[in-house]
Amino acid sequence: MLEQGKVLKGRYEIKGILGAGGSSHVYFAYDRETCRNRAIKEVRQIQEGQAACMARQEVELVQKLRYPYFPEIVEVLEQEGMCYIVMEYLEGETLEHLLARTGAQPWQQVVRWAKDMCLVLGYLHNCRPPIVYRDMKPANIILQRGGNLRLIDFGAALECGGQEGEYISLGTRGYAAPEQLAGGMADARTDIYCLGATMYHLLTGEDPCQYPCGAYPVRKFNWKVPRKLTKIIKKCTCMQPEGRYGSCGELRKALEGI
Repeated sequence: MLEQGKVLKGRYEIKGILGAGGSSHVYFAYDRETCRNRAIKEVRQIQEGQAACMARQEVELVQKLRYPYFPEIVEVLEQEGMCYIVMEYLEGETLEHLLARTGAQPWQQVVRWAKDMCLVLGYLHNCRPPIVYRDMKPANIILQRGGNLRLIDFGAALECGGQEGEYISLGTRGYAAPEQLAGGMADARTDIYCLGATMYHLLTGEDPCQYPCGAYPVRKFNWKVPRKLTKIIKKCTCMQPEGRYGSCGELRKALEGI
């Protein structure tokens, strides 16, 4: 873990930590060369020699994308056996921090956010080859001033070799689809489950890892949520992929009907 004041490449001064995940830390840094703030993701090695490979894969994937919802990549650094991805610093607050600060969110707001995320995920799913994000959760969504959303952390994203998807094992327990944790196949429906679990968390304020979506209905924690929305979330988080919405376009249309 980098200490405050550490300078990478004689250029990026570490000012603090923004967050931590299963295999990475994200730091807040100041770019002395451009006089701009940056976010720097430190990729840890899962196995010997894997850090640089994982970082390059993530960077190559993000650099292919042309969409306003994703952060720009500045460069990749290797130093002292670690790999660092230097990125655009996004002003704003993650929805995870917003939840911790204010609790369950109004259902009307959650619907608006979910429709935006349907557009983002739909863009990824329609890439060639398709990209399955695999880690949709409040911690990976930044709310900016003016209400714009930005999606961060593509460490778990997967470029599928074909329409059927590929075997996978990454994701965040509580948000990840059952087939994802079991190392099954990934496609658009995998991300739809994650988005459903994210909506569940935003509406209830309860962590789906502690209170699984299927075991504890939304209205148990928030009776103000319309029944039609609870049915949509239930369909999103169906244990079997074939029971979910087939695409983010289909899900967005259902949300527009509330």
